[in-house]
Amino acid sequence: MRILRILSYPLMLLGIMVVAPEFWLAVKTVFASLGVYKWFFIGLGAFFVLRIIPFLGRNSKVLETASHELTHMIFCLLFFKRVKSMKISSEGSGEVWHSGNGIGNTFIALSPYTFPIFTFIILIFSIWASADSMHVFHLLIGFTLAFHLICFATQTSLRQTDITSQGVVRSFLYIALFLMFNLAIVLLSVKMGFTDAIVSVCKDVWGNFVAILKAGF
Repeated sequence: MRILRILSYPLMLLGIMVVAPEFWLAVKTVFASLGVYKWFFIGLGAFFVLRIIPFLGRNSKVLETASHELTHMIFCLLFFKRVKSMKISSEGSGEVWHSGNGIGNTFIALSPYTFPIFTFIILIFSIWASADSMHVFHLLIGFTLAFHLICFATQTSLRQTDITSQGVVRSFLYIALFLMFNLAIVLLSVKMGFTDAIVSVCKDVWGNFVAILKAGF
C-alpha cells in the first residue's frame, strides 16, 4: 500500500497535466458562448442570491452536510462497501461508517470535494429532456453547481479529516485532478449535452496523454 501511495503522486501530477488543458478549454467555451450559457448563469446567480437571505443561509449548512455525506455513501456503494450508518447533526457535522478493505477509500473520502452530486443527477436526467425544456436543466445545472462550489469553499480545509486521513498533499493533488475533470464535463454539457461532453473530455484527455508520452520518448 505504501508503494501505491508513492506511485500515486507522479500519476496524479501527470493526470493534472493532461486534464488542465481540457478544464481551461471548457472555461473558454463558456465565455465564448455566453448566449448558450444564459440560463446556466441565471441558475448560478440565483443560488448565491438565495443564500444571502438570512433564514436560508442559516439552514443551508445542514443541506450542505447532507450532500457531503450522501456523496460519501454513494461512492461507498460504487466500491461495494456496506454502509453501516450515516449521521448528520443539526450543527452541520456528519459522518458515514462503512465496512470493507482499503480499496477505493481515497475515492470515497475525497468524493464530496470533486463530485457535484446534484449537478450530475440533473445532467443524467437531461439526457432524456426535450430541446424545449433544456433551458430549465441549464438553470438547474448552474444552481446545483453553485451549491457545490459553496460546499467546496466551506468544507475544504487542512483540518478536514477526509483530507488529513489521505495525506494533505496527496489529497489536494487528487482534488485538483478530479475537480477539473468533472467541472470540464459539467461546463461543456451545457453546450453539447452530457454524453457528448463526456466523450469529448475523455477523448481529448487521452490525446493529451498520448502527446506527453510521445514527447517523452
